[in-house]
Amino acid sequence: MSNFTNLFQYIMPSDVMMDMLKTYKWLGKNNVYQEKLSNNLNTIIEQTIERDTFFLATILNLEVSDSRMRLLITKNSEPRTKDERIITKLKDVLMTISKSANQYPFNSSDLLSMINTVFGKNYAEFIPDVIPGSRKKQIASRSVRHLFNSTIDEYNLYYEKNQYEHIILSLVLYIEIANLNPFTKGNELVKYLALYYMILRCDVECFKYVSFFEILYDQLDVFNKEQVVASLNYKDGFINISNLARITFKIINSGYLRLEEVCRKYHYEEKFNKSDNIENTIRQLPTVFTKEDIKTKHPYVSEATINRVLMKLKDNGYIVPLSKGRSARWMKTNDNNPIFDNVVI
Repeated sequence: MSNFTNLFQYIMPSDVMMDMLKTYKWLGKNNVYQEKLSNNLNTIIEQTIERDTFFLATILNLEVSDSRMRLLITKNSEPRTKDERIITKLKDVLMTISKSANQYPFNSSDLLSMINTVFGKNYAEFIPDVIPGSRKKQIASRSVRHLFNSTIDEYNLYYEKNQYEHIILSLVLYIEIANLNPFTKGNELVKYLALYYMILRCDVECFKYVSFFEILYDQLDVFNKEQVVASLNYKDGFINISNLARITFKIINSGYLRLEEVCRKYHYEEKFNKSDNIENTIRQLPTVFTKEDIKTKHPYVSEATINRVLMKLKDNGYIVPLSKGRSARWMKTNDNNPIFDNVVI
């Protein structure tokens, strides 16, 4: 029995309806946010993909230290281990999804390709039609791939016809993927990538500019618990997605609230002199600091601008380098230097 066709019997609770309406008010401002961030859009999207990669790798429990992970993700450092290679490929896949989700629907082969891109060629395949063993196992496994293809086709059909609300419809497919486990390996990754793809496809554009997986990570225990609850009547075709919808709309609302903060900070950086802002930040940093300390405070300022300020302060004798390279540290020669006298805190 199809969980999609039974959606017509689903009665949305009033609080979920209100959460959905709040979400659509956010979606109506998508063009406003894009306009506000248009001068530095590509940089912001790239930084968001970097954060998504970090938190998805954390969700997958990859054995890579935070420091190494940040080098791999932000500095394109050469991977040394299997898990480090997975992280670099995760970033590539997330970037592809971010660029294509609004334009193209996905199919089962796309999802399998994502697994094998991340983990390596031929890492996974569809569950085979015949598994050696009892006839019962053969019959049970024979239709998994066909069922999965039919399920995605059904989702895409209802999506294009606007027959059901898109986010609710996408949560049904998420539950289908989580229960079918259609591949021999990599099913945990696939369900998260598919969810990310579908959320973006539903025009939830805040997750182009703020990290979806960072917010999901904060809510992961609750989200996974509600996945289990929603799956209780999965085989009968009557899944209960109300609680899963509640937590999903909460995640989306958090995303747009963070986007509001991003726009506020971005407007501040654009309105005031960037060099003065960076000098002000350096004044408030510890005596010894790094470029990363500055970038954390000014995520939307280019590295070239930061380097220019550092060189200016160095040439004027207000700071000195303690080391070179990506992890270079700097030291203020005197916190009371006159260079900071006219900086307003």
